[in-house]
Amino acid sequence: MKRILLCVLAVAASLSIQAQRVKKAEYTSDQLNNKGFSKITWTTVTIDKRFEASKEDNLATTPVIAKYKPEVDRFCEPIGFCPTGLMRGYPVAPMSSWAVDALREYAQNWIDTTSRTDIGKNVKIDFALMNFGGIRTEMPKGDVSKYDILSIFPFDNFLIIEEMDGDKVRMLMEFFAKTRGQVMSNVSLHIDGDSVKECLIGGKPLDDNRKYVVATIDFLYQGGDNLYPLKYSNWMVETNKKLMDIFIEYIQNLTAQGKKIEKSKDNRLVVENKKK
Repeated sequence: MKRILLCVLAVAASLSIQAQRVKKAEYTSDQLNNKGFSKITWTTVTIDKRFEASKEDNLATTPVIAKYKPEVDRFCEPIGFCPTGLMRGYPVAPMSSWAVDALREYAQNWIDTTSRTDIGKNVKIDFALMNFGGIRTEMPKGDVSKYDILSIFPFDNFLIIEEMDGDKVRMLMEFFAKTRGQVMSNVSLHIDGDSVKECLIGGKPLDDNRKYVVATIDFLYQGGDNLYPLKYSNWMVETNKKLMDIFIEYIQNLTAQGKKIEKSKDNRLVVENKKK
């Protein structure tokens, strides 16, 4: 546990561009009490992933950073490439759309390659759901590292897969209309005011009488962001796959196939006439 804590400290100190090291300036008590100086001067040195320990440093964190720097440097090596960068935003933005599309694709592959006799054969993911709050920053333009993915998805959220009846899915969509829409894949949701004007799943109107397989995260399934309709599941499978690991693996597979991180082009969530 201590090693993990020190490693986290080293990562935070060596990577954060906001972190700063203040050069020490000492003044006598007479100077401080009698204001025997006209100005205090100081300088800062930015600590980033190129941080190198200086012989002049006398900070307690310096040997800790130096010890874990090789491991941190490996964490910053590129695993993929994003030509444009992916921005965040509401109700639709490249970052959130890419993330939830990738999650749905990963979940389908997990089902296809994992023997799950308890949920039957030929199970297909109908749609995927994430929350905007779980996506903390944007995908950078250019090289993308594991550190970038950790920054975007810093929480210990896990992928789960569940089956819901259509009327419970409608309850979920109506909840979005009355509150705030969330991040969805393979769904086209049109909200007018506080009502659902149209909801398509897989290009077809939402059917109250059929069943839908949903890929989402444990935080939402457990009631996070008040998404209580997700609890009305016929069955639920815990994959033990953490989001940050899922997206790292997904990007590495893209790179292995010679592909880049490309934004999704769609208008999956339309919100109009919403009272502020």
